[in-house]
Amino acid sequence: MNPEFEINVGGDAKEPKKTLRRFSGRLSGSSGNVAIALQTLGVSPRLLGLVGVSPVHENSWEGKFFDELVRSSGFSFWGIPALQRTNIAAIPVVNEKNGEVWGRRNGVLRHAIRPALRMLESFGSNKQAFAVVTSLRGGELPFATSLLAATQEGYRVLNAKDTLCRRPGFVRLLRIVDVVVLNRQEFAATNMSYDAIHRRGPKIVVVTHDKDGGYCSFCGKIFSFAPHSFKGGVFETGAGDWFLGALVAELIRHEENAASCSMNQFRDIIDFSAKVAGKKITMSGGSNGPTRVQLRQPA
Repeated sequence: MNPEFEINVGGDAKEPKKTLRRFSGRLSGSSGNVAIALQTLGVSPRLLGLVGVSPVHENSWEGKFFDELVRSSGFSFWGIPALQRTNIAAIPVVNEKNGEVWGRRNGVLRHAIRPALRMLESFGSNKQAFAVVTSLRGGELPFATSLLAATQEGYRVLNAKDTLCRRPGFVRLLRIVDVVVLNRQEFAATNMSYDAIHRRGPKIVVVTHDKDGGYCSFCGKIFSFAPHSFKGGVFETGAGDWFLGALVAELIRHEENAASCSMNQFRDIIDFSAKVAGKKITMSGGSNGPTRVQLRQPA
């Protein structure tokens, strides 16, 4: 939900719009990384976001740029024209040095909210299709709620950031979620136990502990999972996104979901996800991760 794009520009990072001469973009952010992980592991994802163009005219550079980025990413993108400006979280990089933030996700136009919610409901009504909500901001809760409420039980996955975990809306969202994947900071931000989360709806709660593996509560039965170590550098950015992508990819490969999967099956799925995350840590760039062939190679 709401992918981001990393922009490489030629010009002045302080005034990129005035000095822009050449640029390229690539899919980025948590949602983008999860989508790339799914595709790399053999699943065909569809990105979902709330998008828009400059209110001045539809042929703005922002709209054209967004269309080009979507085409070059190679993903199917289902956009809802609901924002005041193009929904690109764009970080310009000049001469491979980080510049200032160039774009932002703005508020949704009031008249576009109801049509957007109806479109999300129709998207979520696809049978046996996973809805994976990640990189979610508080103001986007109504749209995530609409999508998850329309999605079949067992196929609803949520990865909430720590800022969202502190909000009352997060607790309400849990009622229509089957699998919650959090890191230890996000889990702490919920201020809830595994049992408390289960009582609100989710059957499965996964908490990752970076290099230390993590824990999974499967219907209240807690087990730990070990990390996988591979030779190479240490690039932690995006490892959690690839863990989440691998988890969903394995559920799809085994034709399982949270409602049908057994605890032993899910142990194997979690182990595979940890292996993907372990291998991804040796690869730089949040969107760069291992294929199934690379995972079969010796550590």
